[in-house]
Amino acid sequence: MIYANHQEMGIYQQYLRQKQKQRRRKGRHQKRGGIPNRVGIENRPKIADLKTEIGHWESDTVIGCNHTGIVVTHVDKASKYLLAGLAKNKTMDEINRVTFNLFEPIESTSRKTMTFDNGREFCGHEKLSERLKLETFFANPYHSWERGLNEHTNGLIREFYPKSTNFKIVKEEDFQKAVNLINHRPRKSLDYRTPYEVFFASSEPVAFHP
Repeated sequence: MIYANHQEMGIYQQYLRQKQKQRRRKGRHQKRGGIPNRVGIENRPKIADLKTEIGHWESDTVIGCNHTGIVVTHVDKASKYLLAGLAKNKTMDEINRVTFNLFEPIESTSRKTMTFDNGREFCGHEKLSERLKLETFFANPYHSWERGLNEHTNGLIREFYPKSTNFKIVKEEDFQKAVNLINHRPRKSLDYRTPYEVFFASSEPVAFHP
């Protein structure tokens, strides 16, 4: 009865359930999640999984409390060496700007692949690939273990800057001190060498222990 006479209900129509609006909302979320020219992790060179070759990076972001600031993180899979920097926001251009600065001192031989999650902030992966001369790949949605090292390293950053941190008031100089401490922490999986030592070793092979 109510639905049969809905044309006579005037302003009360807004309170009726409308499945059509729900479908439009779903489509909007699907569009937001798309990444142009995305290449899946299954296409990444298998040697990256062996963790014996320097230059294969896992990449992510760490968000401040209530989205107050952001950190861009990149971790080398073989050495566990961390590159991280503060970003002003989560836009594609800002994430790329920070990444370019972080990789500027890194030799081209240590830039082979970069693997991201599926956040829209990494839509600029093609620009990263072109400028840094590396291949970019994306993990499967909701498969955080495919970037397990990056997730673990983000946890190390949280030891210095917990989830309540406002990264907008953190100074870059102070933040890099924390990154430096992480990179100089001996790891059992590296035969008690530090990520810094392994990453910058010119000839020693990486001995990986799970």
